[in-house]
Formats: sequence, structure tokens, C-alpha cells
Amino acid sequence: MITANVLARTFHIQYGGGTGTAFTIDHEGRQYLVTARHVVEDIGPGGTLRVFHGKQWKTLQVELVGMGPGDVDVAVLACRIRLSENLPLEASADGIVPGQIVHFLGFPFGWDGGGEYINSDFPFAFIKAGVLSAIATGAARAEGARIYIDGHNNEGFSGGPVVFVPSGQPPSEANKFKVAGVVTGYPGLLKPIVDGDGQPITGADNEPALYFKENPGFVVAFDIRHAIDLIEANPIGFELADAPGSP
Repeated sequence: MITANVLARTFHIQYGGGTGTAFTIDHEGRQYLVTARHVVEDIGPGGTLRVFHGKQWKTLQVELVGMGPGDVDVAVLACRIRLSENLPLEASADGIVPGQIVHFLGFPFGWDGGGEYINSDFPFAFIKAGVLSAIATGAARAEGARIYIDGHNNEGFSGGPVVFVPSGQPPSEANKFKVAGVVTGYPGLLKPIVDGDGQPITGADNEPALYFKENPGFVVAFDIRHAIDLIEANPIGFELADAPGSP
């Protein structure tokens, strides 16, 4: 069962005419909003996005903490307000193992799961599950560490959290989730569109002219460590007054 510390940290956001998902993490007494870079691609200093709250879109002012380098599809933002309560949710992939069940959350096709009346007027995200297939680290830092999940992704999950319960956790902590990564998308396969006889529709060069993007049933995410690196390079998140060591 996905617990409140995950659900209450996941938000439906809108930027540049498109919608996606974002989630909060707390690090060293400050709160940050994490999403996929392509969801907020050209956001700059003093930017704004919109978050769905109270059954309407509301403007949220943010500061850019950083964007992932190279192919790393991760963005971190700092809000001027506190978005979620300081419910424990460790941002780390430590303890995750191939073959275990993981969950990912988001708002597919702009849908939401309702439940505002028990979530401070924010809607609940949809929840999906899959099997962790692999964690692959690129040869260069700019390629990033990717998490591959055997699961079916949909438009709108981009920027959502991948959460898991560490393998071998004692029964007393059986529902103590950690966030391991940031959903970026799926590796679409281009398939030619065929005619009524099952033959590819071709152009003047006799090569297939029309294609569709097939979802192969894999979810791709980037390790949450990329977000932590951005935060530690520019720690400007919203200061949590009740964090340990705060006045």
C-alpha cells in the first residue's frame, strides 16, 4: 500500500501548455520540487508554473535550482511556499534490487485520482507498479544512471517519483518507502503504418512514409541521486522551520 508520505508529496503540474508530474523531497532542512527536465524545459530564474489545487490551476512561483546535464532528464525547483508536510521520504536508491516490485506515480492524460478532501485540496496521483529490470550507469556522467522498469508508462507520468521498499526491511518498517528515481518516459519504437493489405504505406522513394510510436512496456527513470547533486550544488530550497536544527 502506498503511504501518505508518497501520495501527499506528488503533484499535478502544468507548464508551457503541457502537463506532467512533480514531487517534493526534503534535503538538509529544505524542501525542493523535482520533475523531469523536459516537463519544464525552458523555465528560468523567477519562473512560474501551475499546480492543480482546489480543483483549479493555481500559479506557483519557483526558482530554478538546476537542470540535469547532458541526457539526464531531471530538473529541481525551489518554491517560495511549503508544498507538502515534512513526512519522511528518503531520497535514495540504496537497497533497491533487480527483480523487486516498484511503484511509480503520476497524472496520465491529465487525469487525477480525486481525494482532495483528505489531501489538503490536492488530488491524488495514479499509482502503477512494475518489476525493476535493471539499473544502468552510462560511461559518462552526462549519460546518467537510468532505472528500467518492466511496466506500462503513459503520457503524464513524466516527472513522477519511482518508490520502493528496500529489500530485506524488517516487518516493523514494511511500508517505509524510499524514492529512487524520476520518471522520464519510455523508449518508443517507431513502427510503419500499414494499408488494408498489411503493407507499409510508402512515399515516392518506395520507403515507409508513415510511422506510429509503439509503447514497448518499459518505464525509464533517472536515479534520484542526480536531483541530490543539483541540490547540493545550489541549496536554495524552501527552509523548513521544523527541520532538525532549525530555530
